Amino acid sequence: MSKKKLWQSISIVVATLILSFSAQSEEIYTQNFDDFDDGEIELGDGSIIAGTAASIQGGRLQLTIDGQGLGFSSFSIPPLEGSSQGFKITFDYEMFDSVGANDPADGFSINYGGAAMGELGSAEEGMNGKGVQDNLSFEVDTWRNGDAEQGVNISGYGDGRDLNQLAFTNGIILDDGQRVEGTMEISWYPGKGASFTTTGLNTNADFVDVETGAFTASDDHTFIISARVGGANQDLFIDNLVIETGAGGDSDEDGLPDFWETANDLDPEDATGDNGAEGDPDNDGITNFDEYENRTNPQNEDTDGDGLADGVENGTGDYDGPEATGTDPLVADSDGDTLLDGVENPTLPWDEDNPEKQPGTDPNQFDTDGDGIGDGSEIASGTDPTTEDEADENSYRQNFDGFADGTTDLQDGTVIAGAAAEVVEGRLQLTKDGQGLGFSSFSVPAIPGSSNGFRITFDYELYDGPGANNPADGFSINYGDAQLGELGQAEEGMAGGQAIENISFEVDTWQNFDAEQGVNISGMAGGADLQQLAFNNGPILNDGEKVEGSIEIQWQPDVGASFTTTGMNTNADFT
Repeated sequence: MSKKKLWQSISIVVATLILSFSAQSEEIYTQNFDDFDDGEIELGDGSIIAGTAASIQGGRLQLTIDGQGLGFSSFSIPPLEGSSQGFKITFDYEMFDSVGANDPADGFSINYGGAAMGELGSAEEGMNGKGVQDNLSFEVDTWRNGDAEQGVNISGYGDGRDLNQLAFTNGIILDDGQRVEGTMEISWYPGKGASFTTTGLNTNADFVDVETGAFTASDDHTFIISARVGGANQDLFIDNLVIETGAGGDSDEDGLPDFWETANDLDPEDATGDNGAEGDPDNDGITNFDEYENRTNPQNEDTDGDGLADGVENGTGDYDGPEATGTDPLVADSDGDTLLDGVENPTLPWDEDNPEKQPGTDPNQFDTDGDGIGDGSEIASGTDPTTEDEADENSYRQNFDGFADGTTDLQDGTVIAGAAAEVVEGRLQLTKDGQGLGFSSFSVPAIPGSSNGFRITFDYELYDGPGANNPADGFSINYGDAQLGELGQAEEGMAGGQAIENISFEVDTWQNFDAEQGVNISGMAGGADLQQLAFNNGPILNDGEKVEGSIEIQWQPDVGASFTTTGMNTNADFT
């Protein structure tokens, strides 16, 4: 065995010993990538190097290669004990973009969450689209110089919901032909939040103690660095990686970390009275130690501001009375029905005259009466959320009120599909300006009697931010035999073979003054394309413009199809 190989084996054993003999609630992972041959992808320490571009090069981990558009790559570190109590990550980096070709592209992220080992991730978009329930993402977006989304940020997921940008600084990371290098430090501690600082970038991160909302840590979470290059520009090297988990020092040995006591106005050198583990300075019935474990605020009896004291929100999911509500003390609306936990009390009757303050509903049940309509939606519509409403099987109505932002399941049999699609501020959003997230759809199950005719009405709003491309691409309303959840072909209906029988009412926003742009009716019959049954050519909206109005669609077997719109630059008026 060569000396190099011998040292490599010894270094792996030492790393293992460090992990094995650390304190029970703490671990340290260190990797300097030295003493591995160029091209090595197996480090022997439980980590996983994945992706075509990723390998050891010159004693460093290379994740992207300048001039080679090799797609996504990642470096995964297994779960480390104690990470749920906090962690700190430090490493050195180097990025280089050669002269010419595209601007630097695309970026990378450091992730802590529920993604599986070996997951490539979404690079500068963290774990977006990867189905993780909880994830914190510390992101460096190098594409595209001068772009509004470029820069450094913290984002993530909490209980499956997008936390959006928790912190963001817009700016150029490196210029064409430039090399940048420096250090990155990342940390997260319960009750304190996330921090992300960098040196050496043209635009650096300097985020300290950022609140992370509904994110939940776990000792089962992995650590993953995800990177990509689609535009064939930029090297990314990582070196001297250190991950330390655990809560840190405890000067008074009361079981509460010093950083947590300091952050919550407790004395880290006094283990007695209100400063000690058994203290309860906010008189909410929970000791300081339990507040630390629960991630609640020991100085605020109602951490989430929902009207219930932390001490009664026991998180069981079952309402056992006003002193044991079953709700989450960190989430003001535990069941996501848009009603604060503090106003929902199933032991009180629904008050028709004051339903906002006394709805009579269960704070752990999105739909207390089980009629398929959320409690918040019923309150907004003026119906009783504690009595099941008799549904009209020949109609479907949905105003999207009473749903929390980010909702993708309306619990009424419909299917919201696609990365962009979700309920936002009481409306269904299907596309997002400035984000090329591809196809999305909203599917409504079959309605009895539709073969004898139907009528569809809804309000819409379209907005295109100034700059970049002209408005693109469009949408359609389809009636046919496509499957529930089918994404379809947007402004081209179901033209991709998703349906045998289909009629499509289409709005094509791409590209202004294109010969195909406008509004039209088309469809499929017996699998054959019916071509355009009606068509008006013209721009729908201009760059930087917002249009809004209503759309009405009808079809009857002996009369045919009608399609009318208001508010667009070119409207449909087909009858």
